[in-house]
Amino acid sequence: MANQSWWLLVYKIPSEPSRLRAAIWREVHRMGAIYLQDGVCLLPDALDGELGIDALRERIVHMGGKAWTFRATSAALGQDQELESLFRASLAEEVADLRDGVLALCRHLEDSQDHYDLEAGDIARSEVELRRLRAVLQSIRCREFFKEPLLDEIEAVLYRCHALLTEGGTKDEVGD
Repeated sequence: MANQSWWLLVYKIPSEPSRLRAAIWREVHRMGAIYLQDGVCLLPDALDGELGIDALRERIVHMGGKAWTFRATSAALGQDQELESLFRASLAEEVADLRDGVLALCRHLEDSQDHYDLEAGDIARSEVELRRLRAVLQSIRCREFFKEPLLDEIEAVLYRCHALLTEGGTKDEVGD
């Protein structure tokens, strides 16, 4: 089995203003990269990884920092699995929070299966919550470099919520 390829970003930016550091941290998180230590980020060599890492490197340099990018493979047996575990762990809390939110919405809708019991405001709030939960799922999927089976289960429950809100809607009707 071939080793996983990785993108590595090593950077140093001025400590002030702190908003620059926060902006870089947010961008690293949005891309789905993980920190191996301060100023050292790792991203699987995926379709848009190189573009994202290179754009971030340019942004850091534009902010007055220094940044370097490297494409690498792990040298020791088992490191790829260890790194994959770090990526999974970086999403675990978000996945758990999403699961809890989706299950709570589904329970609420199942408890009120007779839509005549739901007031228009409650339906509207449930629809807003369903859209929010879908957006969270999409955000996580964009950073899911390694298959997370729980996300498929969460997606199925979201389809169920949509069906409950649309009184018998089907999976084909869910697309945004």
